[in-house]
Amino acid sequence: MRYKLKRKGSVFVLSVFVIAMLSTLVIGMLKINSGEIQLIRNQIYASQAVALAEAGLSAALAEMRDNALWQSGFDDVLVGSTPGFEGGEYDVEIDGSKIKVTGSVASWQGYTATVQAEVTISADDPHIIRIDSYRINEPFEE
Repeated sequence: MRYKLKRKGSVFVLSVFVIAMLSTLVIGMLKINSGEIQLIRNQIYASQAVALAEAGLSAALAEMRDNALWQSGFDDVLVGSTPGFEGGEYDVEIDGSKIKVTGSVASWQGYTATVQAEVTISADDPHIIRIDSYRINEPFEE
């Protein structure tokens, strides 16, 4: 009878040990997955910032197509929230034939992207615009 009692106690200790090991494994996997989710979220915000900057470049090119002398740019153009897109804003600066657009996503992380293009505009109306160089998050050489 005594032998059975000792054996039942060892099974209990072994089962507690197995449960502790499995819990440790599950917690480790959850930490790895939460890190991967944050990496994916960062990639989404960075892509949204580039998309905003490219939207600003498109708006600037549309203005230049209508008026080749347009040089005023845009300040703090808000892009409304759409499903899956947190919204944000872009700025457009024009210096001669160089266009610099900065797009920023309205998130607490403050993601920004810069798109720069150097363009040539034809004299004919409607104006034909040729993009001579295009850079994302990279400055022009002065």
